[in-house]
Amino acid sequence: MKRAATLLTAACLAALALPHPAAAQDLATAIADARAHSPALEAAAADADAAAARLAQARAAAGPTASVEGSVGTGRLDPGSYFGLTAQSVTPSAVQLVGEYPLYAGGRISAAIDQAAAGSRAATLGKDMARQNLTLATVGAYAEVLTARDLVASYGKLVDALGEIVRHTGLRYDVGDATSSEVAQAKARRAEGQAGLVQAQGRLTAALARLERLTGKPVGDLAPLPPRPDVPATLGEAVEAAVAANVLLAQADAGVDGAAAGVRAAKATNRPQLGVFAEGARIRDQFFPDYRADSVTVGLRGRWTFFDSGAGSARVREAQSKLSASEARLRQARDDVTQAVIEAWSGLDSAERALDAARDGDAAAREALRGTRLEVRSGARPPLAELDAEREAITATARLAEAQASVQTAAWRLRLLCGIE
Repeated sequence: MKRAATLLTAACLAALALPHPAAAQDLATAIADARAHSPALEAAAADADAAAARLAQARAAAGPTASVEGSVGTGRLDPGSYFGLTAQSVTPSAVQLVGEYPLYAGGRISAAIDQAAAGSRAATLGKDMARQNLTLATVGAYAEVLTARDLVASYGKLVDALGEIVRHTGLRYDVGDATSSEVAQAKARRAEGQAGLVQAQGRLTAALARLERLTGKPVGDLAPLPPRPDVPATLGEAVEAAVAANVLLAQADAGVDGAAAGVRAAKATNRPQLGVFAEGARIRDQFFPDYRADSVTVGLRGRWTFFDSGAGSARVREAQSKLSASEARLRQARDDVTQAVIEAWSGLDSAERALDAARDGDAAAREALRGTRLEVRSGARPPLAELDAEREAITATARLAEAQASVQTAAWRLRLLCGIE
């Protein structure tokens, strides 16, 4: 029993030591990798952090401030016998502490806070938009890699089959069972297949480079595309969702809020300001040797620019014009988003119909290829007919792969337009 247990343990350890095939990367993992790697997303997040910091600065303007200022030096002071004082070496110094708190700023501070809040919201939405654009780009690149790999595999098989056909046709020509034109046609088909393979390989290289650039990782085995993600059930629901949650529309709305706050800020520039302050000072060796002065002051400080030659009213007109422009951009954004949703909905519907047709075409082409092969084997049709059927089958497979990619991309585009991630 002990020997059997030892052998069983050794067998388990050996099985664990065997290399296991790496799991295929799926679409969700690729999207997560792209989000973790993207410099554009990192830059957008930094912009959002900067905007949040600007909001904190604007809010801080409503609170108290305190500052200290001081100086110290060495020199010689000659009062010119004034008050009987003679020239002496002095060490003049001064320290002043000032604290202030705004009581009334005419709406400047609240307007600045609202402007900064709108900017922060727009920057956060910009980060969301960057994430959505990255997601759509990753979905497209992932689907393109799968499509290109299918094409390379199909064209590779075709080139192998064409090479074999060329060899058989040459042998038949040598024994007088084929004509030179048949040999030339076979070689032409092979050249066409090789050209298609080269194009597919180039397409795959570009797709791999793009996906690797997006994810920051080498592209290994990829899992097939998942079922297309859910989208709103009707076009009306899709438009409603987009109006409520589309990032571009929300950014335009934030622009209107910021512009409205800009109008309030412009109107506040010619209003009075009032605040309380407290100052304390300590002065030594100023004005004459051994001079000393300590002071404490508490009071109100106000300012009112009641005439500025029309600069204030011009600022108000400028701000109101910016508000009008922002409102117009919001209306335009609403129209653009609605149109984009309609186009995306129609595009998804067309892509799904094309996918159904591509599935039927692929099945029919494969069935035709099987029948043609049997006819060629039986001698009922020439070998070149099999090549034509093979080429049609490859074309149908390519259409199917591209249709699947189109459905996936169209569904993601519609979801992102509706603010669904």
